[in-house]
Amino acid sequence: MVDYSTLILGERLGQGGQGEVHQVTNKKINEADGGGWEVVYKEYNTTVLSQLDAAALATSVALLGGLSKAEGQWLCERTAWPAALVAKQGHVSGFLMRVVPDRFRFTFRSLANTTSGTRRLANLEYLLNEDDYVAGIGLTVSERDRLVLLADLAATLTRLHRIGITVGDLSPKNLLFTTSPKPECFLIDCDAMRLRGASVLPQTETPDWQIPANEEKATPASDAYKLALLAIRLFARHQTATDPTPLASVAAALGDLACAGLNSDPALRPMPRIWVKPLTAAGSTASTAPATAPHTPRRSNTSSTRRPTGGHPGGAAPTRPSRRPRTRWPGSTFKGLVGAAALVAIIVFAAMRSHNDSTSAAEGPPQPTISQEETNGSSESASDGYVHDRGYEGSGDGEATARDSPTPPSAEDEAFSAVSTDDCLSNYLDEDTEWTPSTPSMTNCSATDAYFRVTAIEQQVDCASDGIPWFHSNSDYTRTILCLDRNFVEGQCMFARAKSERVLSIGLSAITPCDAGIPDRYQYTVQLTKVYLTSAPDEACGDDDAWEPDSGAALVCGKVIWKRRGLPDW
Repeated sequence: MVDYSTLILGERLGQGGQGEVHQVTNKKINEADGGGWEVVYKEYNTTVLSQLDAAALATSVALLGGLSKAEGQWLCERTAWPAALVAKQGHVSGFLMRVVPDRFRFTFRSLANTTSGTRRLANLEYLLNEDDYVAGIGLTVSERDRLVLLADLAATLTRLHRIGITVGDLSPKNLLFTTSPKPECFLIDCDAMRLRGASVLPQTETPDWQIPANEEKATPASDAYKLALLAIRLFARHQTATDPTPLASVAAALGDLACAGLNSDPALRPMPRIWVKPLTAAGSTASTAPATAPHTPRRSNTSSTRRPTGGHPGGAAPTRPSRRPRTRWPGSTFKGLVGAAALVAIIVFAAMRSHNDSTSAAEGPPQPTISQEETNGSSESASDGYVHDRGYEGSGDGEATARDSPTPPSAEDEAFSAVSTDDCLSNYLDEDTEWTPSTPSMTNCSATDAYFRVTAIEQQVDCASDGIPWFHSNSDYTRTILCLDRNFVEGQCMFARAKSERVLSIGLSAITPCDAGIPDRYQYTVQLTKVYLTSAPDEACGDDDAWEPDSGAALVCGKVIWKRRGLPDW
């Protein structure tokens, strides 16, 4: 135990909900390694001290001495693990931990390029944004980097679990990353972790990163759940996404792991070690080209598998002896869906059949922000991240400011500015998740190709509604964001796949021309036969299948018109 009076403190590096972090100028740890590592002192505030389990913190510190030399070295190289207790007047006041290695920092650039670069901690939160933002602030990250980084995290969690450590509050704000010399992660806020069942402080969770209600916190299963969330969001480029489609477009096995990882039954989730091999395999063939800031309109936050050159036609769905009952789509509304291949959890049941594992793919619009406060909502996080090291410059919202001299609008800018609220668009998202065509194309809202209706037009990051956002970066560095709702019209087609012999799941946002080939991810093409936007009579769909988007506000009927070769009729 180190007496506080022996510490020579430098600048205060950060302040958060649990206390303060200070530079220590006269202490080092692990002095055998190149002269030792610089340390910082985390001091708890009085409120946190009243909740602190000092014995559990002491056990965490003692862990290093109980591990093999190699294991202890690894733990200190990959985490800011508590290294020594600090006491004031005989009572624990905080602890010492190593300084974050410099390779987990980057030179942050203002989006408007109005300021010189500053060194920031490379929180993984930065990567949960669109590629143009990530590249714009000075990060060089490829698709392979993302996959290898996830594989490294999965391997790290596996090793921590073997030691007896569960992270608990696993979220991007507690994860740092580097891509040089190789992609790897570094975990902070380690006093919030659970060691062999004991917690230093009551377990908390970051908003939007919570495990299902009534589940025990800080277990290997909870870490597995949050690893699945992180994998989904890292490839959705989105802070709150839950739709695994973008990840599945990289590798189907990864999409399956993500779906299983979000299972409400902790026992059915794949543990982190299961992720390592498929992530490594996908990374071996992924692009090494760094993402760059595009000059084209921003794309939606999901991806889709590539569409093959053709699909095999099949007859219309045969008449079935029993009619399928209408089934309500559980969870949030369809409006939050983003992406071409969002296979939504709208399901059709055969008679006397129920299904309880569907999950909503509701997502909010992209949030190109990173928390400037160390704590948020229910998460009382420690200040290991050095709060001032995290926020953006200028206005703090990450938005680029307009240039001093006006820039003439491009043809694309004018096309977006011509759109009005309540217009309908014939655009849809193609297999590469690009809008087709690439600029808004208005059409009559009752036309078969009226796929989306404009509910709002925004200039800020968020859509005012829960709509599907279509981003466009204007030539003058402002933005136009079209907030869209799905517009259902008889005759439209969507892709679908069978979840089981009795359950057909359709991608209501996976819109397609009815004669197009079927992408690898899907098995069938469904065409709408009837649309009821308000109320519908009982058995309105007859022998056709029935779905209820918008939480039951509408009813759509449809039938299979195309299928892959060798598949059963539906």
